Amino acid sequence: MSKFHLSTVAGAALLAAMATTASAQQAKVYHEAENDDAIVEPFGLTVDQIEDMDIVNAAGDEIGEVEEVLVDENGQAVAVVVESGGFLGIGDRESIVMLDQLGLQGDQLVTTLSKEELESAPEWND
Repeated sequence: MSKFHLSTVAGAALLAAMATTASAQQAKVYHEAENDDAIVEPFGLTVDQIEDMDIVNAAGDEIGEVEEVLVDENGQAVAVVVESGGFLGIGDRESIVMLDQLGLQGDQLVTTLSKEELESAPEWND
């Protein structure tokens, strides 16, 4: 009976350790870009030029606006914070959208994300 309890406890401890490791690996730390003159690849535009750009879906409907450019621990731009929903800044949501989910078309950023997908993307809490 004690072998059963020992293996059960050991198994539970192993599962807990694996879950903790997995969640730690998934957690990414992003910061708001501080240098407005930094170039955001792949667009070839500065942080200042990207902030406040409209985000449109494939149909050309505006679904949000860039509020911030986010950088990783190496200072590389990796995502933007997109404000969507709400009215006059009330009830809006700030979502994280990775740069590889965006394309540049004229003076707008285009995404294949729907408005619903955008609103269910990870939330930015600054």
